[in-house]
Amino acid sequence: MSKLKVKKSQIIACVLLVIAAIICGCVGMYGMSSRSSEKGGKILSNMRLQAILDTAGNGAVDAYVTAAKAEATAKVREEGGGMTEIREATAKAEEEALALAEKEGIGSVDLSEIDTLPLEDSLDVLAAAQKEYFDEEAAAQAVYIEEHADEVVSDGTDEAADESLDASAEGAADASAEDSAGDIAAEGDDMGSDMEMAEETVDLSGFEATPEMLALQEKVDEAYDNLCVEIKKVFPALTDDIMTALKPTITSTVAQQGDTFESQYDRAMEMSGMNPGISGTIMRQGKTLATTAVGLLIFALAVLFYTPLVKKLGIPRLVIGLFYIILCLMAFIYNLSLPGQISNTLVRLGMNGVLVLAMLPGIQCGISLNLGLPIGIIGGILGGLLCIEFGLSGWIGFLFAIAVGLAISAVTGCLYGMLLNRLKGSEMSVTTYVGYSIVSLMCIAWLVLPFKSKVMKWPLGNGLRTTIGLQTSYRHLLNDFLSFKIFGVTIPTGLLLFFALCCFLVWLFMRSKTGIAMSAAGANPRFAAATGINVDKMRIIGTMLSTMLGAVGIIVYAQSFGFIQLYQAPRQMGFLAASAILLGGATTSRARISHVIIGTFLFQGVLTLGMPVANAVVPQSTISEVFRIIISQGIILYALTKSGGDSRG
Repeated sequence: MSKLKVKKSQIIACVLLVIAAIICGCVGMYGMSSRSSEKGGKILSNMRLQAILDTAGNGAVDAYVTAAKAEATAKVREEGGGMTEIREATAKAEEEALALAEKEGIGSVDLSEIDTLPLEDSLDVLAAAQKEYFDEEAAAQAVYIEEHADEVVSDGTDEAADESLDASAEGAADASAEDSAGDIAAEGDDMGSDMEMAEETVDLSGFEATPEMLALQEKVDEAYDNLCVEIKKVFPALTDDIMTALKPTITSTVAQQGDTFESQYDRAMEMSGMNPGISGTIMRQGKTLATTAVGLLIFALAVLFYTPLVKKLGIPRLVIGLFYIILCLMAFIYNLSLPGQISNTLVRLGMNGVLVLAMLPGIQCGISLNLGLPIGIIGGILGGLLCIEFGLSGWIGFLFAIAVGLAISAVTGCLYGMLLNRLKGSEMSVTTYVGYSIVSLMCIAWLVLPFKSKVMKWPLGNGLRTTIGLQTSYRHLLNDFLSFKIFGVTIPTGLLLFFALCCFLVWLFMRSKTGIAMSAAGANPRFAAATGINVDKMRIIGTMLSTMLGAVGIIVYAQSFGFIQLYQAPRQMGFLAASAILLGGATTSRARISHVIIGTFLFQGVLTLGMPVANAVVPQSTISEVFRIIISQGIILYALTKSGGDSRG
């Protein structure tokens, strides 16, 4: 303990956390084990049965009220009354009927006063039939998705853009390209964050029920009819029409696709309002308590080893690492697919890794964070567009896009490096302005460049689409290459191997004579110049390499994302890459390959898990986007404060 220099307060806090973890773990394990017991099954069964009877009881009350109103209407008509009298009579009849129903207990039932065994048996049969149906439906949809894997859509894709354009064309078919330019650029601006966050899905609108599903649906209908017979014994006022109307509510209460103990418990609790007691509450929260115990133990270790962890990892990596672990635990609590989320994290690691790697040469050569990365990204996008224009696909198209992107970005990177040499000491500001300027300039270029491919052009007017699909060229080429699954986690082997290859090549370059000279020029320009190193040349080489890696990075990103996005979409990608490498432990003056890998994994891992967890905690919220902005901008701010905001002149 003395070697670790642990303070007494740390030991006390650690002990308290361990005690809390033991308590939560014991209670949680008891609650989870109780779920499979006879008592646990009875509690859940009673809650579900009460919810269904309450639903049916409300239907019985409605039937009772409807009959009273019909009787009142017929009586008024016999007496020759008009509509005013009918409305008054029916309102009075409804009020009296509701009061009488409450007094006589119509619509309410106490489970202890009836024989629930026939109801429970019918309910179990219906639940089993519905589970069979949902399993078959999920399997059939999985087959459909696999067969239609190429027909993917994404938030803000060109299908949506086409619909928007067609709608505009109906009202103004003669609109000029100049009039639409502002709208396209504005739409591209909205796509900036979507380029990072949008997910691909297969449209299931064409999915049709299989014969097996139809057969199982008949089985569900038969089980529901048998349940209706038992419910009518409790509420004789219920008719077949009422039970048919109540069918969606009752069946959704019994079972839903992807049901867990928690979801069934919460649904029954909401529908019935029944108090399950302390035993039921412990069973419901058992998984949460057990997971919380794991989190408390991890937090206890972090408190105990806080000093060496901060010294080795730094505060940002420690905080984000703990936050990522918390997100994993919350994903488990909310029954999100953790293997699926880890798979997405690995994909994001590979697809963003080269873009983050592009920051390393810029930092090492002395220009600090290359926030002008969009210059290289534009070169890579042009390479991808030319690939589509010439009709190339597969590996040939992918390599052609990289070759063209490297050629364009090498030229622009050289000019960019020369500009930065003339503005030493203001690189951070200049790179930001240059990046924004090139993106804005290309918004005009995308409207006037003479591309002819129908895949890229708007169906009406001039200019390229906001989002261009890569289905016919090199979509998911690296993702699918040698990919495999292990414990439910899909490993995108090709994508990770390509990222590793880029890291290895940069590592070799940094250990070459030129790479060492470049690092020396970035670390101490005056000393490097005194030893005969051409500092300006080394800065240009580093800037060119950073820009060229940006071109390769966007091509890798696009093939994994499945689309190329134009206009304002690339504007923020330099900031995201900078955030990732700084999170990995780099500074504004020094960076290593390990910083790239660690930072990309943590940054993308938090973003990947943040969205589904945030949506589970607060449905239909924008918390995940807020997290993204806070993390990306906060990490940059932290790095600048640590470096004192100084720039190496």
